[in-house]
Amino acid sequence: MSNLYKAYGKGDVKNADGGYKPLIKFAPIDTFLTIAPTVGTTALGDTKKISTAHTFGVDDGFIDLLCKQHSVTAKSTTIGDDGASSLQHTFEGEIIGDGAVLMEELEKQLNDQCMYLVKDADCINATDYVQFGDDCVQPTIKLEFDGKTTKDGLKKVYKITGTIIGHKYFYSGAVTDKPAE
Repeated sequence: MSNLYKAYGKGDVKNADGGYKPLIKFAPIDTFLTIAPTVGTTALGDTKKISTAHTFGVDDGFIDLLCKQHSVTAKSTTIGDDGASSLQHTFEGEIIGDGAVLMEELEKQLNDQCMYLVKDADCINATDYVQFGDDCVQPTIKLEFDGKTTKDGLKKVYKITGTIIGHKYFYSGAVTDKPAE
């Protein structure tokens, strides 16, 4: 196999500004008609890029979880033994509110197989998302709820955290949203 490593200079730095939009999108795996594969292995980065749109059946698509401003973030860390290491990716956001519908929808995600998209805050790349999961492996979801206090005047929030080993991609295909009911 040819060497796909690359030397980087200052002009090669792209998308360095931090942050994500206050939105996490998710879709259960069983609602997809097709889940697009990566673009291939021709150039460095190809195994992490998805440019073809995922498709859904009628009345299906990605569902928005509206998050508190500045709460959506993503991190990666190395796990595993020397010589057998992998990247573990984590995304999180704080969803404002509480109620039966929101709680049930979030609770179902704890055990359902779902794919997640997080929109980069760089609006110049209007179609670029970070995708967590694919048709083979999906993130493990954890939830925390904080009811806050009336004294502080803060909003109730659910903190959603998704964790996955590998299976983080850069998605630039069209995003189909689930129609409002």
